[in-house]
Amino acid sequence: MAAFVPRVTIAEVASAAGVSKTAVSFAFNAPEKLGQATLERIQVVATELGYTPHPTARALSTRRSGSIGLLIPQGLETVFANPFINQLIQGLGEVCEQHDLTLLLVPPLNGSLEEAIRRAPVDGFISLGLSASDRALETLDRAGVPAVLVDSDASPGHPAVNVDDAAGAEAAARHILQLGHRHLTLVVLPPARFQKGLTAVAQRRLAGYEAALAEAAAPAPEMIRAEATVAAGAQAFRALTWGPAHSTAVLAMSDMVAIGLMAAAREARLDVPGDLSVVGYDDVPMAAWTTPALTTVRQPTVVKARLAAHLLIALLEGREVASPALLATELVVRGTTAPVREVIGRKR
Repeated sequence: MAAFVPRVTIAEVASAAGVSKTAVSFAFNAPEKLGQATLERIQVVATELGYTPHPTARALSTRRSGSIGLLIPQGLETVFANPFINQLIQGLGEVCEQHDLTLLLVPPLNGSLEEAIRRAPVDGFISLGLSASDRALETLDRAGVPAVLVDSDASPGHPAVNVDDAAGAEAAARHILQLGHRHLTLVVLPPARFQKGLTAVAQRRLAGYEAALAEAAAPAPEMIRAEATVAAGAQAFRALTWGPAHSTAVLAMSDMVAIGLMAAAREARLDVPGDLSVVGYDDVPMAAWTTPALTTVRQPTVVKARLAAHLLIALLEGREVASPALLATELVVRGTTAPVREVIGRKR
């Protein structure tokens, strides 16, 4: 059994270095207040004794935690089922590392995002997918905590970083229509938290799909709602309506939904794309490795996260920032889309 080793205290460092405890505190929190010789003596003694400042005590003295929080409205189990979040964390983490910051994931606490905000020891938040009217943002304002929104509409005091969701969705629908498909199903992301309507991202993507459909004078699509998970995608496939005018193509607002739908289609002995063309959204890494590889809309998730982190750091430094221009999306055509073909006696 490992023995407990007591933590070296600031008093022990002060005694060994022949200085006051205040001087030791200055050495780690405000080194500019000490002469070079004193600073170096304290640093040498602290290294020899194995002293490091306690993070809580340091936060109290500097009024900074040295952390930023990623505020996510879903539980961690749901979040980590979507590789999109991993890409977001990658981008945020890169910037945090450059600025000696730590990144804290902040999901709802006992079902309450507001309580999670109040408890999180962070200097600012990157919030994901919240509506501009979400009461979690009111909690941030009351606490005076800076925040940058991602995949949300900007609101007063909260700049937002977004991609051109509508253009990406329109390109995806136009691609399907050019392949001759007319009967489509849209798998739409559901409302978040207490929203009655769709999220800002879902609204923009839906507008893009509908613009292409209207331009082509295509019939109104079937619409199904599904969370951004493989399991929800499989359930969406089972909810498809089959009949004389059944859908021959599916446009999904998430790659994970598209991948789950493809798996369920395969179990039903349907061929993708021969019987059913499928398009995703995001271009998560696994999209290129499905069988067949998934046609999808690529968004620059890592770049989006880096930009949001830089904006938050600017806010923390007291600078004024504005929402940047929309980041470009790109249609990536792979193997899950093909020209429409009529199939009689389709197997289910």
